[in-house]
Amino acid sequence: MSSPASSYAQEAPLLPTKLRNARALWLVLIIVALIAGCALLFARGSMRLSGDWQSQLTDTLTVQIILDNANDWSAQTSTANDVLSYTFPGVDIEVVTQEAAHDLLRPWLGNTVLPDNLPVPGLINLTGQNLSITEAETALYAAGITANIDDNSRYADEIKGTARRLVAVGMSVMILLLLAGLSVNIFATRASMTAQKEIIRVLVQVGASDKFIAKLFIGQALKRGAIGAAIGLSIASLLWTALSISGDWGGLGWSGISSSLTDIFWLICLGALFAFICAGAAGLTTTRQLLFERKRL
Repeated sequence: MSSPASSYAQEAPLLPTKLRNARALWLVLIIVALIAGCALLFARGSMRLSGDWQSQLTDTLTVQIILDNANDWSAQTSTANDVLSYTFPGVDIEVVTQEAAHDLLRPWLGNTVLPDNLPVPGLINLTGQNLSITEAETALYAAGITANIDDNSRYADEIKGTARRLVAVGMSVMILLLLAGLSVNIFATRASMTAQKEIIRVLVQVGASDKFIAKLFIGQALKRGAIGAAIGLSIASLLWTALSISGDWGGLGWSGISSSLTDIFWLICLGALFAFICAGAAGLTTTRQLLFERKRL
């Protein structure tokens, strides 16, 4: 029959879970994970937004009809519309009104009243598949219409370049924050070893190897990093959800279940990476510190 003392005996961890200044350490880990998660979501949102913009410019043509006389605007645009409709059947054709074409000049000319006889070019937007600049130019030229045609590839390249820069910024911030998490855990492990040097000394005296002692600190740091990442990345997800619902971020937020689930998967991967970085920093620091201490003996 077991004694009362043994029935209430519980296993205690070799390393105490409560550390001095633990609140500050937890706060730093959570903030680092939070900002790293936001940086990752920003990079992912930039990639999606770039893809949406490029898909909108794909299979599009912008036809600019050059006019010699402003009074020919209606006749020329109507003829061009008929020619393009015949050349590209089934394509969505939008004729920009003359008033809207005048408004497009205001960013360059200001609010100056434009004269009525100013021959503002007519604009026609085509959206569809199998659009050919050559075919459009040939058909319009045969109808006696002078036009400049743009397939918007220049804008697509600019959007792609801007998206690459935004993604690079987001990923750079995330990497810097992961390095910050690495530095924080190196400092925390050193502080923990200093605070628990008596326990380490006892473990060494009873024959514990450096590998065994290092595993204790690695497990402690892994748990600390995983919990800090879980809290920080959860807050990042909630913030991104709020921004997506408000719709004030111009497409950077989540627009559907598919995009949100994909980003959450990447956040989970980031959390795992963050936890392993914390564990790796603790293992490296512990091994080097124990090696240094044994050399002193």
